[in-house]
Amino acid sequence: MRHSDLPERWKTRLRDYLTAKGSNHETLSASDIPVESVVRIEFEDDSKVEFKYAFAIKAAEFKEVAVFTEHCGYHLFQLHEGMSIITEKR
Repeated sequence: MRHSDLPERWKTRLRDYLTAKGSNHETLSASDIPVESVVRIEFEDDSKVEFKYAFAIKAAEFKEVAVFTEHCGYHLFQLHEGMSIITEKR
């Protein structure tokens, strides 16, 4: 999904995240994406998804995690017991 498709709760959360990181953008730009970062989500059934050039924000209050990527859009996942969210440098 694109920024315009994000639910309002995530637009606000992303803006707050960017501000806390020192960004002067209200929406995500390429300079906000860590180029060495990989986000991997592992599910309890051993399914996995991996995104390069990405970062994740976990929001327990929404029961969701959002993954923001440079080239593959934005992705929302429901948080589940047994789910692992791993961010690594490549």
